Amino acid sequence: MLTPKAKSQSIVYVSISNKELGRMRFATGMNFITAYCNSRTGKHKDLVKKGNEMYFLYSSALKTNETLLAKIHTEFESLQKPYTLEQIKLEYYKRIEKTPKEPEMSLEILFDLFITKNIESWTDGTLESIKATQNHLTNYQTKYKALKLENLNLSFWEQMRDKYFVSDLGFNNSTTNKYLKKIKQFLRFGIKEKHLQASINVDDFDYLDTLEPFKIALKESEVETLANYDLSQNKRLESVRDLFLLEILTGQRFSDLDKVLDKNNITETEIKIYQQKTNELVSIPLHPKLKKHLTLINEKYPKGLPIISNQRFNDYLKEVCQMVGCFDNIHAWVTMSGKTKTTQTDFRYNLISSHTGRRTFCTLSLMQGIKHELIMKVSGHRSYEQFKDYVKVDDTDVQNAYQKF
Repeated sequence: MLTPKAKSQSIVYVSISNKELGRMRFATGMNFITAYCNSRTGKHKDLVKKGNEMYFLYSSALKTNETLLAKIHTEFESLQKPYTLEQIKLEYYKRIEKTPKEPEMSLEILFDLFITKNIESWTDGTLESIKATQNHLTNYQTKYKALKLENLNLSFWEQMRDKYFVSDLGFNNSTTNKYLKKIKQFLRFGIKEKHLQASINVDDFDYLDTLEPFKIALKESEVETLANYDLSQNKRLESVRDLFLLEILTGQRFSDLDKVLDKNNITETEIKIYQQKTNELVSIPLHPKLKKHLTLINEKYPKGLPIISNQRFNDYLKEVCQMVGCFDNIHAWVTMSGKTKTTQTDFRYNLISSHTGRRTFCTLSLMQGIKHELIMKVSGHRSYEQFKDYVKVDDTDVQNAYQKF
């Protein structure tokens, strides 16, 4: 539902979609009075007050539209002939006796078009990041002012970068640049589709200077200590530890552990899965340590190892690592927010998360002499640039390597 500038009424739009045919938004021919809408405060976006007359009229009208669309769709399906969303749209307008009226192109509509035209080529992870970027653009407009397409210029870019992401949200430069890259991708799309000024040169839109992010990988001795620590009296933490070890032994993301444990994906020599984030097919060798751990899991959890949310997993994992006792050293590193450098310090156990398992797999594999091309076949990294971010060594590792040398 869009809320145009008109003070008296707002037009209601319906979005229909189909995986094969795409997505389309169009006017329902129905208006509602903005006086009956709640003002937007904070993150709340309740537009129609419950309990008043307009709420029931509005709900009833939407239900009528929903029923009509479903009926039209069923009729097209029954013909058993190819059809398009455009045909459904025209038939819908014919039934409600309204002339098709496309909304004026806006930032919101253009971003929906950006998603619609690219969604088939994006991974789930990319789509999630794009939608998060869309939310930031919405929040930016709520905090400052509505954005017109003609105002998506260098001035907007700098305010979004320096004031919204850095000053308001306190994001470090790496996080800020992650969202800016998606915004730049959207701007290029708008220019290509001739909805944004061709005179805008997005190559002149600068990112923030960054420092290499501080991330850790566990040492082999730490992995052994963690694996041998007795957690039998705390099944909640024991299951989290066993899941984390599975990440370390396979190099997979937390989101793929259920696939790793699926017996249908396991053969005598390997585990083959399609990764959820990238849909990449990877083959995980059933090496002796992994075989031993899978046997242990089957014995401990005959009904299956419980899979919990990633957030809760990370919280419990820090609790486990603090309890084990070998992760109590303190790390210091520098971050940048805008042009300000800040020194951060924290205990090692607070820096361990689900992604540390994947990073530990890549780092230890490389230190064991396995070529990065082979590791990438297991981890699913598509380029060396992506892979090298998962290899983390410290001064002790360098010293040990040269002692052996």
